[in-house]
Amino acid sequence: MRTGLFLSREDGIISSIVDVDLLAREFSHLPAVKVYDSFFRYNDQQDILKTVDENGLEAIVFAGNSPKYFDRVLAGGLIIEALKSHGIDENKIAFANIKEQVALAHSGENGTATEKAHLLINVALAKVEMSHDIESITVSPRRSVLVIGTNPEGIIASMELLEKGHRVYLVEREPAVREETMGLANILPSLTGVQSDDRATILFETEIEDVSGWCGEYTIVLNTKGQQQEIVVGGIILSVGDDTEWIAELRPKMQLDTDSEGFLLGKQRKRLSGETDDPGIWFIPFMKGSERVEFVMGCTSMAVLSLTTILDKNEIEHPVLVSEVDESVCGGCGTCVKTCAFSASSIDPGQNVSVIDPRRCKGCGNCVVACPTGARDLVTFPEKYILKAIDILSHGVIHDSEPKVLAILCNGCGYPAADAAGELSNQIPGMKYSPNVFPIRVECGGNVDTQYIFKAFSKGFDGVILAICKDKHCHHIVGNTDMERRLGLFREVLRSRNIDDERLRLIHVLPDDGKVFSEEVKSFCEELKKATMAEGR
Repeated sequence: MRTGLFLSREDGIISSIVDVDLLAREFSHLPAVKVYDSFFRYNDQQDILKTVDENGLEAIVFAGNSPKYFDRVLAGGLIIEALKSHGIDENKIAFANIKEQVALAHSGENGTATEKAHLLINVALAKVEMSHDIESITVSPRRSVLVIGTNPEGIIASMELLEKGHRVYLVEREPAVREETMGLANILPSLTGVQSDDRATILFETEIEDVSGWCGEYTIVLNTKGQQQEIVVGGIILSVGDDTEWIAELRPKMQLDTDSEGFLLGKQRKRLSGETDDPGIWFIPFMKGSERVEFVMGCTSMAVLSLTTILDKNEIEHPVLVSEVDESVCGGCGTCVKTCAFSASSIDPGQNVSVIDPRRCKGCGNCVVACPTGARDLVTFPEKYILKAIDILSHGVIHDSEPKVLAILCNGCGYPAADAAGELSNQIPGMKYSPNVFPIRVECGGNVDTQYIFKAFSKGFDGVILAICKDKHCHHIVGNTDMERRLGLFREVLRSRNIDDERLRLIHVLPDDGKVFSEEVKSFCEELKKATMAEGR
């Protein structure tokens, strides 16, 4: 496979700590290796695409910014989409995070940082090598939107959607329009406009019972006063304000993220835009204070414009990032059916094997760990890649005097918390943690297998950290609790191998918990060091 490696100086932020030019020389055996000042300038992105075409590249590794940064900024999404249009499969694009989790986390330790960056690049190269291409499904988007909540923002969103030619289903769990809306004279004309438009359907005393599908084509099951009905819409806008009870009910149905107060949390960390991980689902952020009206109305218009821009396309292509089934070893036991929080697994009665509904599967991997025959695997983080990554990182010893720790980080909270810790390291004295802590990103805590833990210790790691979401904040709803249920098994396996189970540490974090992550990691490393000295190792 022809793989290209692109390294970023990040305008000196990375290159002042990590010798990216040395790394480029060390990986010069690859078909294409280039160093850029930034991955997010137009000219640099055009050169990346040109390099892909000229060298016939089939896979790409970006060594620079966190993959979470690519996901948050517009230019990050643009280069990924452009690469896909140039023939690069989405599953053949990997990231070596040498900014947040190396350069920033270990500033002032240039040689150490460069050595660690080299290891993370090797891990990323292994990921594209071991991940196969993914299938995609194309849908023709419906020009209709489900708006949840009749507070002022919900009414404005509905009116703007109607003005743009979209059909609207406005759903409210209360028996009438919310009181705060009725008390605002400037909202009443919009409410009247929605009520009188034949393209709008308003449903009171209605609950959302089920949501399946993807951007452009969601199937929604509604229950209005005990009567069920099914609608199909292209997108969803949530306007539920500070109704945390309603948010908690909707969260598992739409895989929504929430902050420590129970409010909806978007991709931008600070609830600035209301964009979720699903491009077809937006929310209007809640805000208190005198600036509330101007802020939320701006967010309302942004949500409507962003969503309708997508729904006005002729087609939307969705990668099928699901759990796979090896039918040759599937026993049809149904364990995956009981495990799945999204009702994505079922048993084919004719063949007696597990089948996956791609409209429901979120690719969390809980079923992979639960499967007793090993018939399941993740497309995005296959088991053989995780095991290979542990092997690669086990060969890295940055400081002989420090314990070597594997940090398994869930994609929802653990990984962004590690990013936040790196960012804080440059701002707050004493926040730096040992460079002997080696990160591996997994999709979910629920996908952490016993064999990963045992593999780490068998390869010489002194300790293993599992950094997962706090209770009620798991992006995959139950992944953190499923993993915690297996924690006793993890420890039992270690004890059976005469390994101190205290060398396994569980850390609960939110995405912005950089300080918590750093302090927990430092504390764990210090405990490991003391234990090692006491044992004379």
